[in-house]
Amino acid sequence: MRPGPVALLAAAAAAMLLTPPAETYIQAVLGPNATMEFSDLPALFGAPLPRQGLLGFVVEARPSNACRPIAPAPGANGTVFIALVRRYDCDFDVKVLHAQQAGFGAAVVHNVDSEKLLNMVWNDERLREQIAIPAVFVGQRAAAFLRDTFSYAHGAHVVLIPEYVFPLGYYLVPFTGVVGVVVAVMCTVLVVRCLQHRKRLRRNRLSQEQLSKVPVHQYRKGDEYEVCAICLDEYEEGDRLRVLPCAHAFHSRCVDPWLTRTRRTCPVCKQRVPPGTEEPAPQGDTGASERTPLLPPAPV
Repeated sequence: MRPGPVALLAAAAAAMLLTPPAETYIQAVLGPNATMEFSDLPALFGAPLPRQGLLGFVVEARPSNACRPIAPAPGANGTVFIALVRRYDCDFDVKVLHAQQAGFGAAVVHNVDSEKLLNMVWNDERLREQIAIPAVFVGQRAAAFLRDTFSYAHGAHVVLIPEYVFPLGYYLVPFTGVVGVVVAVMCTVLVVRCLQHRKRLRRNRLSQEQLSKVPVHQYRKGDEYEVCAICLDEYEEGDRLRVLPCAHAFHSRCVDPWLTRTRRTCPVCKQRVPPGTEEPAPQGDTGASERTPLLPPAPV
């Protein structure tokens, strides 16, 4: 029982997906268990093969070289017959034109005593313009199988598979979409991370407005503060000291960059510096303002 054209086209389409992009070939089918594939090269003239492939029946040309008009194709409505033509004795365009005039829908020209494949060219421009059927070139071994095993007389079908062109646009569009979605997600995550990082920085540092709420003490001799733990210089009369809630004091010029650029903690004890705190009263201080001079102890 011969396989139907639909089944053969489905098999040909599956084979196209598995075939390297640069290879053109003929798929010959004889029953469900007899299938062979043969490499070929398309002619540089005539019609191109349809993208889905050309399904037909192989009939050897009579005469086999097709250098003169050949016997007509078998009369079968809606059936494509493919002429198997021998190389030499005349030009390729003459052979293919004679196959077309005999009613064949395509031509397979084969080499003689060689497996070398050729790109068939035309010799006469007027003949080239008349040729409207596709043609391919095969080696001698492929021609022998097509003639002796996969011909119309043996009930076999063949499918001429065109050169498989990789559908770049078909795959590029969804690939670009996927890449675009990935890039968009990565950019969103990056923006969110940056915002979170900036928020953490703002939370871990003091702004200038918050820093202005941390009290400043003008150093006077006799105060309990002696040495700045950052620059290790002793305090001098009139130095501006930033007094933190933990009672540690530093030069304002030393501790301000730390609080506004690094962390809002005391450089010594790491206690957090909340904004808006009042200056802690030094030991012996009764809570007087930072501008109120220290009073000597009352005489006993």
